[in-house]
This record gives sequence, structure tokens and C-alpha cells, in this order.
Amino acid sequence: MLDPDSELSPRYQSVTTTPDWYQTNIPCQVGCPAHTDVATYIGLISQARFDEAYLLNRKANVVPGVLGRTCARPCEPVCRRNKVDGKPISICWLKRASADHREYRHHAERPPVTKDKKVAVIGGGSAGLACARDLRELGYPVTMYEQYPVAGGVMINGIPIWRLPRDVTREECDEYMADLGVEVKYNTRVGRDVQLTDLLKEYDAVYIGAGCYIPNPMTGPDNKVVKGADLYGVEDGIGLLDKTNFGEPAFIGKRVAIIGAGFTAMDCCRTAIRFGAEKVYVMYRRSEEEQPADEYEVDEAKFEGVEFQYLVSQTEVLSKDGVHASGVRFVRNKLGDPDASGRRRPIPVPGTEFEIEVDSVIPCFGQYSDTTWLQTEELGLEVNKWGVPLIDVETWMTSHAGLFAGGDYTQGARNLISAVGDGRDAAGAINRYLGGQDLPAEPAEEIELPDYRRGMVDNYESIPHQLIPSLPLSERYSHTRETETGYSPQEAVVQARRCLQCQLNIMIDPSICILCSGCVDICPYDCISMEGLSRVVKGDPMHQGTSTWEGGADMIIDEEKCIRCGLCVVRCPTDAISMVQFEVSSPNSRWSVSKIPMLNV
Repeated sequence: MLDPDSELSPRYQSVTTTPDWYQTNIPCQVGCPAHTDVATYIGLISQARFDEAYLLNRKANVVPGVLGRTCARPCEPVCRRNKVDGKPISICWLKRASADHREYRHHAERPPVTKDKKVAVIGGGSAGLACARDLRELGYPVTMYEQYPVAGGVMINGIPIWRLPRDVTREECDEYMADLGVEVKYNTRVGRDVQLTDLLKEYDAVYIGAGCYIPNPMTGPDNKVVKGADLYGVEDGIGLLDKTNFGEPAFIGKRVAIIGAGFTAMDCCRTAIRFGAEKVYVMYRRSEEEQPADEYEVDEAKFEGVEFQYLVSQTEVLSKDGVHASGVRFVRNKLGDPDASGRRRPIPVPGTEFEIEVDSVIPCFGQYSDTTWLQTEELGLEVNKWGVPLIDVETWMTSHAGLFAGGDYTQGARNLISAVGDGRDAAGAINRYLGGQDLPAEPAEEIELPDYRRGMVDNYESIPHQLIPSLPLSERYSHTRETETGYSPQEAVVQARRCLQCQLNIMIDPSICILCSGCVDICPYDCISMEGLSRVVKGDPMHQGTSTWEGGADMIIDEEKCIRCGLCVVRCPTDAISMVQFEVSSPNSRWSVSKIPMLNV
């Protein structure tokens, strides 16, 4: 009997390669809340097919030019390229390249109205836009109610212009909706200009995607609002960004303290620099490793002169005249046991208090949803302790029939791409509620790529990762000039060629494999091995009926290591190995691998 700890003990278990297996084998697509077909659009960019890449992106995530500048990039940490050189594919920045370098504007064709039931969407942010787009494409007449004079939600009122030019949001939010035939009632706030109960009478379904804009209060270590939080010069981050983005008067002093280290905090500290602040601090109660902001954004803020201080908690906003903020008192922290978030709890250290002199204090403590306009009692809505409607996780519907909700409004402040995914899911649920039928998915296919010789064409596995080009420091002091200049077409093509194309898979035909181990010898990452049958777990479905065999071998492929170079395909003397692309397309699912012909690069 084999020792279970022995290197010769059975350790391989085969699985049936269903469509689910193929889909989850593409980690970037799994990581994206909208399940964008990343591998295909990156492959298109690698061939300089920017227009096709842009349209594929728009199909999945609605606003590719926006997301190419602002996405939280949950796809990149799970990118398999990390296993090669520790640097993921620049998925976000390449999405931007597809928008920047396309040849045509690509006005959307207006879908015909084929349904006799109407839908209202409250809020023109990520979730609302995604829901409205998908419902229009399904044939529903859709009306969107937006309190601002333009659509976009936090893309407009929360993300600074120096990160996201407004010609991009205008095209992808306002003009795209107009192309599709979505009626948008701008400057119309539900609860003020029109009541929710009236919308429910007028429309067959209503979707609430109103975002999350009410700032949490600035509290201290005791979770109580700190003294001086109401002084002049103290303004919450989301409110400050709203003012600066819309050109309203906003006070940003010469010395600024940003409290918090999330995405809003990064936008605020860098905005303060652009509005003339001479000294900007970011003060965070936990350690540097635990800050929620993206490492790249933190590095950019430091490059622009922002000073970060960690393990500090605010205890009081100070004032010399009782009216204006003049400083902040802090206490230093140590880290204790993990709290409910899984991060170690900051614990104040007595006797470590200190003060900094500032004239602006910008707390960035997150936001919650405004529920004052919901007419909860009149509608009989079931809500949580914060007054936010409870929704069925499968249908996105509240306890009131025909009233749906999602995005940050019900899920809390997160990121744009998560809200896009929510809106698209809700659109499908609304369609089913209104009697729409799910269209049958096309059958999954395995398409063999002929003469696959990628590994013999270029050394793509050794292409270095390149940060997105940006303005030099001396040119960054403008609130309206975009800081990141973006990849050139040539740079984008090169960076796209780093992609391992995880939707491709090696297939070995056991009926003609002669077990010569040539593929094992030539594989540059040791991801193919030939193992005896004793190494396969007893009862494995691949070997039913072979229990009487005394010899034999299996060819084992480690998908995690494979870089899809195709050298094994070339080396095989019997043509037993092929490179196959899995393709699936479903009108009702955000999961798909596009059937766009791919060239071997």
C-alpha cells in the first residue's frame, strides 16, 4: 500500500469538462462582476482591432471608456499572468485603449419596441444605465429619472474630471441612452418632482438604482461623532467632489487633512493638490497594508506630494476662533484582534496624542443610501435597520410587487463594475417578471485552432508590464486636464500580447497519443507530465473499466501553469495534441466567450 504522504501516492482526479468548468477556468472573467469576455477583447487589441474590442466591451459592461479609466479592476489580481512574472495583464488600461483608438463613434442601433409593458429606472448611474440598456435591447420602452442635468451618477458627481473627461461620460452615458431610445427625464428627483407611488401606477415595473450618497459621520475611536465636526472647513469627501466636479464654490485650504484611505480619499487628496493645497495629509487608522485604496493610486498620490500617516485616529477637530477649523487632534493606534471585516482592529494607545495644523478637514468615511423618499409605510415595504428595501436575491424585487432595487442603493457603496453587473442581472429579472421569455442559449462548442504556433512567433511571456503613461508632475496641476495620457496604439498591442489567452485549452487525443513524452520535454513551464495509472485516484471516471490494467499512463496537464504557447502542438509526432477555444453564447447570461475569429499572434 502506498504511503498517503508519499510522492507516489494517488493525487490526480479527472473532471468532466462542462461549460461551467471552461468558464471558471478563465479567472479574469470569473473575477469581473459583469463577467466581461476579457480574453477575447484583449486578443483583439493584440491585433490592433480596437473597434471590435470596444464593441465587445460595451456589450458586457456598457461604459468601456469610463471603466477603462476608473474600474476597481477585480479581474487583475486573479489574472493568471501573475504566475509568470508577478504582473497581471493591464486589463483596465487596455479597455481604455479600445475606446481611445477605435476608428468610429459607433452609434447604437435603436432596438424596436416590441413589448407593451413600460419600465421606469430611478437613477442614471452604473446600475441604472446597465438595467435600462438591457431592457431596451429586450424591446421594452424605458424611462429613466435622473436628478442631475446629466447621466452617469458617481461617474459625474464623484470621479474627478482629471481622471475621467466629461466627453467620455457624455458619449457613453447620455448619447448612448439617446441612441438606444431610452427616455431620460433630467433634473427630476423622485420624491421631490415625482413620487414613487405615482411611478408604480404609471409603469409596469420600477427599478431603483439611486446610488449611495449620504456621507457617514466623522467618528472617533469611541464611534461617536468627534467634537468640531461641524466647523467651517470640514466637508465630507463625496460632497466636496460633487462641488468641484460641477464647478460650484468649494473651500480647499492650504493645509488639508483627508481622513480615511479609500477610493474617495485618493480622489480628494489629489484634487486638493490640483486646487492649490500646499500640504495634504492622508490619515488612516489602520496600517498601510490594510488601506482599501488601490496601490497604484496611493503611489500616484505620494508622487504628487501627499503625505500618508498610518495607525492614527482623529479625536477632535480644533478651532482657534470657534468657527473655523484650525487643526485636528489624533491618537496613535496599535492593531488588535480582527474585527467583523476580518482586519485587525485599531486600538488607541494612551499618551500618544498629537496635533496637526490644517484649515481643511475632509472625512471620507463612506456613504449610505437616502431612504427618506421611499414612502415605505404607504407601500408596505420591508426594509433593513437603515431603511433600505430588502430584496429577493434571486429576483432583485422588493416586498412590493413590481418594485425592484439594486446597485449601491441596496448593496452599499462599492465600485462601478459591480453596479453594472447588478443592473444587468436586474434587467433579466424584470423581463421574466413582465412575462418575457429567456431565449435559448446556443450550444457550447469547442473550436480547434488550426496551425497554432503562437510560442514560435514572439516571446510574449517575457514582455514586461508597462504602467500607463501619465503627465509629468509639473503638468498635473489642472483640475480639467486628464492626468493619465493612456497607451499609444503600439503600446496597447504589445501589452495585450502579454495575455495568456486562458480561454484556450490543450486537448490530447488518447486514441493516437503514443506516450512519447515529447510534449513533456518541450513544455517550458513543466505543465505537462506523464504519470502512471497508480497516480490516478481510484474510481476516477476516466478509468472506469480499466481496473484490471497492470500498466499504462495518463497525460496530466496543469492548466494553472500553461501559458498557451502551443509548442506541444508543434512537437507532437502524431498530431494528438490540439489547441481548442471554448465558445459559448447566451442571450440571458453575462457569461460568454465571443465567436469572433481569433488570429494567432
